[in-house]
Amino acid sequence: MSISELRAVECPHCFGKNKIVFYSSVTPSSDESLRNSILNGSLFHYKCIHCGYEARLNYPVLYNDTDRRFMIYLIPECDRRMITDRVIERDRTRMPPVKKRIVSDYNSLKEKIIIFESGLDDMAVELTKLALKIKTEKQYGIETDCGYFSFCDKRKVGFIFFDANTKEKYLETAGMKVYQKSLGIAARLGRKQRMSRAFINVDSIWAEEILYRYHKYGMEE
Repeated sequence: MSISELRAVECPHCFGKNKIVFYSSVTPSSDESLRNSILNGSLFHYKCIHCGYEARLNYPVLYNDTDRRFMIYLIPECDRRMITDRVIERDRTRMPPVKKRIVSDYNSLKEKIIIFESGLDDMAVELTKLALKIKTEKQYGIETDCGYFSFCDKRKVGFIFFDANTKEKYLETAGMKVYQKSLGIAARLGRKQRMSRAFINVDSIWAEEILYRYHKYGMEE
């Protein structure tokens, strides 16, 4: 079940008091509307009832999809690569595996949800994204500051990249063969993370490390 708390928040613009519902845990199987509120951003939207000031709320929340068996822990500005869940580690032999991830911002939380709901492997997605990022920067002579999974069909996967200077968007795609190759690399070189019951950060930094090891050592560790 989802867990929430009503808190009083002071508006940073007019200093008026607002009552806001904060969620420490969201379980979409018990309330589909909360999933939709995360994906459209309304769960984190703040609007002062006194002056109309608007902002995005930024606070920790655990997204726990019990049906698809994945958990995503949003911890704003978190720089940790792994967080151990001691209760699950203690009882790991009695519990079926669950994908557990850490993200540090809202867009990454949204992206992970879409990836897992699409039935894709996020490790393979990150490796495919990195390969396309390198290709895009070389092709257009730009530097990108972020990129996100966009879509997947039977033939290809798509990503949106943003120019670091102009913020212009680039929609780039890769064939499913690229994704399948990334899946093989991730299965081999990322197997320790796959076996872990901890929350792990599978992002561009993770992908760069795996790609470096692949280029240097091949499929052997």
